[in-house]
Amino acid sequence: MIILRLSEEELTDIAEARDSDDIDERSKRKLLVVTMHHEGASIGFITRCLGISEGTHTAYLKAYRDGGLAGVLENRYYKPSSSLAPFLPCLECSFRVAPVASAAEAAARITRLTGVTLSESQCRRVMKGMGMTLRKCASIPAKADPQMQLDFYTAELLPKLREASSGERRVYFVVWCFARQWVRTSPGRQRYSVLGAIDSHSKELVSIRTRGNVNSMTLCELFHAIAVRHPDENVTLVMDNARYQRNKFVVDAAAEYGIELLFLPPYSPNLNLIERLWKLTKKRCLTNRYYENFDKFTAAIDDCLDSFATTRLAEVTSLLSLNFQFFANRKS
Repeated sequence: MIILRLSEEELTDIAEARDSDDIDERSKRKLLVVTMHHEGASIGFITRCLGISEGTHTAYLKAYRDGGLAGVLENRYYKPSSSLAPFLPCLECSFRVAPVASAAEAAARITRLTGVTLSESQCRRVMKGMGMTLRKCASIPAKADPQMQLDFYTAELLPKLREASSGERRVYFVVWCFARQWVRTSPGRQRYSVLGAIDSHSKELVSIRTRGNVNSMTLCELFHAIAVRHPDENVTLVMDNARYQRNKFVVDAAAEYGIELLFLPPYSPNLNLIERLWKLTKKRCLTNRYYENFDKFTAAIDDCLDSFATTRLAEVTSLLSLNFQFFANRKS
């Protein structure tokens, strides 16, 4: 009587082979017999379920005992993905340096580097086991200067954030966001603008909301709102280089309120925390949603923004961590 006891690795390889499109159905049935035997099913139960004779059952077990997985399969060139174990560090390095766009591309690279041929389904298991996931590509502003961003973060932004951590300063990230609503009634398009600033540590949102345009005067209203909330504190506003923000009128107004302005390097949305907040706002109340009139549209945005200090505070705190993405210098 043949008794097989399989290791976890063997069971994984068998399960993988049974799911593979490269293995014929007869070979998969053989592997099912081996698996059922390992799980303690009786000979009679296995033969009745699969419609095979006892002699065939014994032959399948002998084939696995004597030749392992390759001995059972009709495709003798098949190799389980576990055969890649010695090459995994090399493969991980290769995929980190040059990510692949598909399982087929990954399988071709694995074959080229290791000589092991895998099906696409096997390759997906290997990549998943390495911790890889399918991710969409993110765009990088074409004119962004990675070194300038890093220098700005190290020399200017980081010291301010450290002061904010110790309670010596408040740092707000400022940007303007607007939403346009297409409605079915004439005139057809209306605009709702939000100029907001988010505190780097408390995640307090200060905003000016208007159905008109945002300009330098609107920014001065924001200065006033922040100064009223924190009259005796050092305040730094981190802003981009929009024309209505970087001019003498705005600089003089900020000085009157005792607010320091810190301008980001050009093309650096990755260094502005509040950009993440606007993406969250769009996801929560704009994407794939229709509002029958403009009042309901603006109310939905207001409710979403107001919820960031209450019901969505934990989500906002997690999203707005002080971890910034930096882009490596790459030659196109």
